[in-house]
Amino acid sequence: MGLSDTETGAKADARQAKSESELEDELGEVNMDELGNKVWLVKVPAFLAEKWKQTHEDGVQLGKMRIYERPDSSGSNISVLVNDTAENKDIPKEYRMQVSNERVRNMFIFSESRDPRAIVKPTSVEANKAVPMAITGTVHHECTVTPTYTDEYKRIMRKRVLDRHKNARKVQPMHSSEYSRSMLAAGADMFDTAQKKAKTDSRMARMERQDLMNLIFAKFEKFPYWSFQGLLEETRQPTAYLREVLADIARLNKSGPYVNTYSLKPEFRKASAEAAKAKASAEKESDDDLDIDDEDDFEDA
Repeated sequence: MGLSDTETGAKADARQAKSESELEDELGEVNMDELGNKVWLVKVPAFLAEKWKQTHEDGVQLGKMRIYERPDSSGSNISVLVNDTAENKDIPKEYRMQVSNERVRNMFIFSESRDPRAIVKPTSVEANKAVPMAITGTVHHECTVTPTYTDEYKRIMRKRVLDRHKNARKVQPMHSSEYSRSMLAAGADMFDTAQKKAKTDSRMARMERQDLMNLIFAKFEKFPYWSFQGLLEETRQPTAYLREVLADIARLNKSGPYVNTYSLKPEFRKASAEAAKAKASAEKESDDDLDIDDEDDFEDA
């Protein structure tokens, strides 16, 4: 005696309901007691994030946030002050926060009771155990933090640029011998190949996010409008990474005489002008130091 279509459908629904119930038992329930907590999602520079990651203790104060009644020239009325300690001597201490999205929807913060640094093998018993999860807050604002162009910031960035351009390679004299001459002759072609490969690889080497922003600011100081291809050739950065940074500091013109070109957002035009002024001041100081050194050399001679 066969089963009717109604009986077959009822059994299929029962099996599906049973499988969903078993899945819920395996996953467990998500604790939503703190769903009403309002959280700010803040993007910080990479060097600041790396510095904060080095702090493994709980309850440590990383800095202070101040909210002013009136915004500054960039339109921001929120500043972040990092603690002035020995651990933070190589990073800027003062930042400003720009709210990029005041009404974030459907974005939440989840947490797990399991240590995220723990290594769990897929075949282990721990991998099949349900991990208690909880929603610790709802994202209310989305913000971006950038350093303030103070004298301290200019000093730190200048030192970083100088350290990066220091030549770590050293020239060592070689004794004249048949072996060394043969090695040099054999390696001539290899040297040319290595130079070409290094030049190609350097095109796609990712810069620090803040360094790339400073480079883009410098390009917009020269011309107010840039095509993406032009910035790609000037910065020599990966395409996806460059688009990501441009989305934070520039906007794509979709109409008008400069259609399909990028221009700085209004809140970053002031920052770019301050950076240009700081660069000119640093170059002037460097020229003054060079003149002093030349005079000393002349006197010694």
